[in-house]
Amino acid sequence: MTARGRSAVGTLATAVAVCLCTGPAGAHEGHATGPHPTPTPAAAAPAAAARPPAPVAYRILPDARADLGWTGIAHDEPWPSEQRLAFGLDCRAGGRRCAAVGGAGGDSFGAPIPLSSGGVPACVVNRLRTSVGGSVDPGTGCGELRLSLASAIFTGDDVARPCPVCRGDATPNDGARDGRCQGGRADGRPCDAHGVSPHFGATSNDCEPASGKSAGDLAIDLAPLTTGTATLAATLVCKASAGTDAPRCFCPAQVQANPCVGDRCAADGRCHEGPVGGTCANAPYRDCRPGTGREDCEAVAPGSGECRLAERPCFGETITATGRCDPKHPTYVAVFCAPQTRAAALNSSAGLPGPVRLVLPLERVE
Repeated sequence: MTARGRSAVGTLATAVAVCLCTGPAGAHEGHATGPHPTPTPAAAAPAAAARPPAPVAYRILPDARADLGWTGIAHDEPWPSEQRLAFGLDCRAGGRRCAAVGGAGGDSFGAPIPLSSGGVPACVVNRLRTSVGGSVDPGTGCGELRLSLASAIFTGDDVARPCPVCRGDATPNDGARDGRCQGGRADGRPCDAHGVSPHFGATSNDCEPASGKSAGDLAIDLAPLTTGTATLAATLVCKASAGTDAPRCFCPAQVQANPCVGDRCAADGRCHEGPVGGTCANAPYRDCRPGTGREDCEAVAPGSGECRLAERPCFGETITATGRCDPKHPTYVAVFCAPQTRAAALNSSAGLPGPVRLVLPLERVE
């Protein structure tokens, strides 16, 4: 189980953020572990219908990504893999689609999420506000989930370590606390890894950030998180814009539409007319001055490589994310608005309030 008690939708710390949870799927479903007794033939059909929801669990694959905010600085952020998305499928109503059920308010949802860009590190700890909703077609793997999250935002200690890490645990989500927390309120305590970041190592619900680093709690609704297509159109007046011809924004109180010179975001999602920035080739969370070679990268942080120039990513007039139906390897996507935090540097760097695009390729493991 997680350090905080009940685990969420599935098994991420038995949890996460995207994802997910830790603990046996269906832990909050309120049903017995087997069929109810059927004393008479007339009760046989109801007994079959009374079977508890069937548990299903997925793991997040390494290609999971998030594009956070309107500035483009926090786009293409790797989302930790190995997190578990787990819930129950209640098929008693009949038909091809089964109701997604499970979890309860306060349950962990996935592992802590490390984010670092523009010199601003942050750690996100997600919990469910309500139980999981939505439905899934087990035959095709198509699904549409409704997740209401309470996302606790914490400022990180270093750009290279936004969240406390779980060191030494070789097998994530096996229930064995074979690692040790490094940093945070549980520094030095045993941990089971619940998510793995390609840049920042393993995170765990056993290793939460220190409460003194809190930058606020955000209400985030993934409604839906879908294998279909999620879209969000820019229809709102931007906070820093005026006039009927001014670019439109996606979210309430969003400052501006995009970071591009002349507000011109190209069809490929890049600012071709600028700005152009520099990041270290092997450590894209580290900024560098264009043209400095290894001076701002390898010389400062060995292994980070050379400074690499890149056009700034951007969102155009419509944000689209397309999922994939598959019984074994579905992809779930969401597009939503994230409010601002209490950390001004994070709001300014990422561009919050602002839109978020989340892409989660999954593999069914149960």
